[in-house]
Amino acid sequence: QSLLIEAVEYYEEALQIFKEALGDRHPSVATTLSNIADVYDDQGRYEEALAYYEEALQILKEALGNRHPDVATTLHNIASVYKAQGRDEEALAYYEEALSISKEALGDRHPSVATTLSNIA
Repeated sequence: QSLLIEAVEYYEEALQIFKEALGDRHPSVATTLSNIADVYDDQGRYEEALAYYEEALQILKEALGNRHPDVATTLHNIASVYKAQGRDEEALAYYEEALSISKEALGDRHPSVATTLSNIA
């Protein structure tokens, strides 16, 4: 548990550096936000995880476009949090959007597609 807290502290420091060096809306900022969300998700702090994932999602959509594989990954992560909360309908909607983007961007036989299909099942 203390290692996870320490991880968030390091990620928060990295986040500030990225924002100062690259600007608030850079994909590296989104990646760091997602990393923080991952830690909160691992801790069962789902609302905090969702807030960080949603911010990352908005940055990625602005920086890379709505149909980029990184957007699909973030949608998948959000869906996983909803699934962990028992919010199955919301999870399914996010999984389906992630699946659509992954198939379009990466092809029907990509491992990311298989992962999303497995999580929908």
